[in-house]
Amino acid sequence: MLKFNPEMLKVYFIGGTQNINGDRDRFLHQLTIACQSGITMFQYREKDHGALTGADRLALGKQVREITSKYSIPLIVDDDFELARQINADGIHVGQSDTPIQEVVKEADGMIVGLSVHNPEELIASGDLTGVDYLGVGPIFATSSKDNAKAPIGLDGLFQMNQATLKPIVAIGGIHEDNVDAVLKHSVSGVAVISDIMQSKNIPLTIKHLKGEA
Repeated sequence: MLKFNPEMLKVYFIGGTQNINGDRDRFLHQLTIACQSGITMFQYREKDHGALTGADRLALGKQVREITSKYSIPLIVDDDFELARQINADGIHVGQSDTPIQEVVKEADGMIVGLSVHNPEELIASGDLTGVDYLGVGPIFATSSKDNAKAPIGLDGLFQMNQATLKPIVAIGGIHEDNVDAVLKHSVSGVAVISDIMQSKNIPLTIKHLKGEA
């Protein structure tokens, strides 16, 4: 089983077909280019309005696993242990309204475990985080990539979360090439994006920007 390293969070790409108008071929194309161009982790999140379900979701997940394996990119699945096991994913990520994190850690059996946290109050309410590898913190800025996204916490909220935990943090929500530099100044291990890569016309350059290298 792949061992977690905070470096994996540097450019954390998240997505599913619902983020690209249901276009499976385009989704796989963007993922392939992203894997070739320097993303450090991918989360298969086939969720929200218009997402695939059942056998279609599994079949696409297997294609995602083939691509990420080819380029040695860690693969995380959003809140679905069965799917994660079926496609031999490296980890699982859950939100506050998903499976309780302590149950996830018990079931994870060596998988990488990530948890979404909005603010210090949620962090405390989440309870014992032993076995959680990283926290997804946000949304930092307003985002339209997820249904029912919470209000943005801004850079001040990100600063507060940095003070509240020693866990590696990946910032998420409305992050793109024009504001990523401000986020990277806040001692995060990396940034997570959906649309900035999914909708990019020049993925290699986008990823360079997200790494703070361009």
